[in-house]
Amino acid sequence: MAELHLRVVTPDRTIVDRKVAGVKFQGVDGSYGVLPHHAPLMTAIAHAGAAVITELDGKQGELFVSDGFAQVQNNVLTMVCEAGEFAHEIDLVRVKAAEAKAREKLAGLDRLSADYVLAEASLRKAMMRELLARRSSGTGSI
Repeated sequence: MAELHLRVVTPDRTIVDRKVAGVKFQGVDGSYGVLPHHAPLMTAIAHAGAAVITELDGKQGELFVSDGFAQVQNNVLTMVCEAGEFAHEIDLVRVKAAEAKAREKLAGLDRLSADYVLAEASLRKAMMRELLARRSSGTGSI
């Protein structure tokens, strides 16, 4: 079976550094599915999204990733992200607090301001983290 080497790196840690069967993720210009022997590629990663990792045994897991880039070269997919964590690692209490803070901030801002755009991005990240955490724990829909 052909293998793809996946590396996911954030400023804090290396989240993944192993062989996998494939990876799906959302780039800023669309969805990507990367399998072994993929053509060279460089793209920006969507602001807040899920990377679905298919392991060598066929099992799938989800990883929150945001704000970075992905490169495929020589059968290696490297994702360098500002934030990333496995769905089972996400703290729902922290996520709900971040969501509430972002919603509160949005309520007092002009929709055309740069601060509004930043607060909206924070809200999207919190909501995506919550979705992944709930799916991982079985308390949310897929």
